Amino acid sequence: MRRTVMVFSVAWIALGAMAPAQAAVHSIDELPYVNVVGCNDKEHWAAQRVICSPEARHSKLWDKLVQEDGYVFGQYRDLLQNTALNSPEQQRIVVSQGEYLRRRDACGKDLLCMLRVEEARDKELMALRAKLRKDLPEDEIAAWSKGWVIPGSGGKPQALGQRVMAGFALYPLPHVTLADGSTLFWGFQQGEGSVQSLAMTNGKGQLQVLGMADDLLLSSKEKTSTPQLRLFVQDPKALERYLPALRAWAAADSLGFNQECPGKDAQRCTAAMQSPLPIRAFLLRHEAGKKRENNALQSPVPLPKVQDSVSPGLFWQ
Repeated sequence: MRRTVMVFSVAWIALGAMAPAQAAVHSIDELPYVNVVGCNDKEHWAAQRVICSPEARHSKLWDKLVQEDGYVFGQYRDLLQNTALNSPEQQRIVVSQGEYLRRRDACGKDLLCMLRVEEARDKELMALRAKLRKDLPEDEIAAWSKGWVIPGSGGKPQALGQRVMAGFALYPLPHVTLADGSTLFWGFQQGEGSVQSLAMTNGKGQLQVLGMADDLLLSSKEKTSTPQLRLFVQDPKALERYLPALRAWAAADSLGFNQECPGKDAQRCTAAMQSPLPIRAFLLRHEAGKKRENNALQSPVPLPKVQDSVSPGLFWQ
């Protein structure tokens, strides 16, 4: 099947020339070639000006050109999310995207040439996505959650694993790879966006933090319920390392994701980070000498004080 990367309207992508050396950024939205704009943008590349012209719109190739362009740029953004921010690997992807755009420009007014360049880049990015693909550690999630329960509806116990996996119904799962190679996956329950789950893995793909969010999505705008984010760890030290990213995700979630910060949404992001985030953590491990219980909320863990070093602008869906 055709991949479900990103859906683009007939708006086109405005692209800026890439600097010889890419400066460090705080969000993939600061990287070149990721800004979506209309055909009236002043920064069009030569190929864009041709494709956006009235003559091209009447060509039988126009629909296919627009479609392939959407695939290419959707995959490009997805690859940026799959690689560590500011890493050499990510920068190589940015450089290769600039090279692709210049190849397309070199086609002049030849629409068939442009289409061939787009299709070749599409295949190239598909192969790279397959190589860099990261999967949710479902086996580890099952092992972590086995035997544990949480209070469910009506006070009846609900299996922790059942609740967590219900919140990963979205496919493909949104995820972001951080500078240290760790990856944060998240999703939501089918038909119920306010029921979400998340998982944080280290650079080796091993599960470090499991989480459940309820009524957190858009909670900064809609005060209709009590939001909460419950985190589960087997080693409390994981919170010291991963809490900055988890706090930033919670802030992004409360805003509805897709925030440009740094950028036009910087003030909103700052306010969300500074507001009290409804985060609690629990130890998902039976301690020696204590009565064995299966309530996953029986062992709360204090949250460490951490610096907010991750931007909510990282998290898009």
